[in-house]
Amino acid sequence: MTTTPTHLPTRIGIMALGCICALLQGCSPTIRTELPAGAPLPSHVAMLPADYSVDIPRERIELVRAAVRSELQNRKFIVAEDAVVNSVCSTPSCPERSVLASRYLIDTFATLTIESFSKNNFLAGFYNQLAGTLSVADRNGKELLAVEYTESERGGLLFNSGQVVQGVISQVKNSGDAAYEELALEFAKAVVEKLPAPTETAASARQEGLEVELLDVSAEWQTPSTYTVCAKGTPHSFASLLIGSNRTTLRETSPGRYCSAFSALVSSSPNTPAAVEIRSAFGNSQREEISLPVRSPCALTDRLQTTDSKVTVQCAMVGTDLSKVQVGCSNAVKVCKAEKLVLFSAPSDAGPFSKVSESSATSAKLPSTGQNIHVVAIGTGGVPSLPVAVGKQ
Repeated sequence: MTTTPTHLPTRIGIMALGCICALLQGCSPTIRTELPAGAPLPSHVAMLPADYSVDIPRERIELVRAAVRSELQNRKFIVAEDAVVNSVCSTPSCPERSVLASRYLIDTFATLTIESFSKNNFLAGFYNQLAGTLSVADRNGKELLAVEYTESERGGLLFNSGQVVQGVISQVKNSGDAAYEELALEFAKAVVEKLPAPTETAASARQEGLEVELLDVSAEWQTPSTYTVCAKGTPHSFASLLIGSNRTTLRETSPGRYCSAFSALVSSSPNTPAAVEIRSAFGNSQREEISLPVRSPCALTDRLQTTDSKVTVQCAMVGTDLSKVQVGCSNAVKVCKAEKLVLFSAPSDAGPFSKVSESSATSAKLPSTGQNIHVVAIGTGGVPSLPVAVGKQ
């Protein structure tokens, strides 16, 4: 009597799968290079933007990019900030490479291409795979070298040679996103370690744009509704105003000068102090705290006296004796003292404001034209009052 093994096809399939995975597990990086033997790579590198058009989830691509970037830094490469590269490059291929090369002194450009990134679970095992290429090109776009590699991982009961406990442990570990992170880390280590060592640049750090210097910061009122924050420092860097966790870019208006206007509503507090930071394209930074402009708590309402030709700021009355009404302020309300007046024209109380004139006294001559005039009193220390429209006080 002949007995037919009912599970033979299943066993054959499992064995075949194991053989295939074993072969793939043994892959090693393939290197193409145009560099002379023993030649180092330039140290300043920019990782070009990722290509998200491939059929791979964006977050997995970001996992690999972050891992490769970290490994490059561990190997002493000087890697440009992603924000800098993304602000210049219009596409993943970055036709604006010459701008990065000349403005930020970047020597090489790294491109990460991911062909596949998969996680496969079977009844009694799993097999994960990441395949991709890291290539490095010079300023002219010529490829210097490329490293192709397939990183794979297998586990579970099927691949643990009967070690049930270890098989169950590896199967559980593979049930979440940790498997993707592990693949990304191992892939990054394998490809980056095949790159030649970077050139030594410590002695020329300043010349190569690594170091930045913040020379001066200031914040001054420009109109009754806005003030301007400016910083002076190393040209072709990135300056920001920081308030708590909020960061706002200061625009480079001329080489080494960074300025931006802010609404009077933007303010800091003792719990969230403001600071200006300047940062190089490679992540080095300096920071300095700054006091943002403040307004006087007093308004000019009921304190303006106007004629057809002049406007005057008067102090609050002391008692009820009209003879004690003063130009300026009494000791009791020094915070409202007006050291000078500034006149602005504006279509409404919300602005926009355009400066008309400035007077070093507590009275100012009104323009002869029929403009909508707003008055601002400047007190001690340059603190402005709230603006008030002439004729609406």
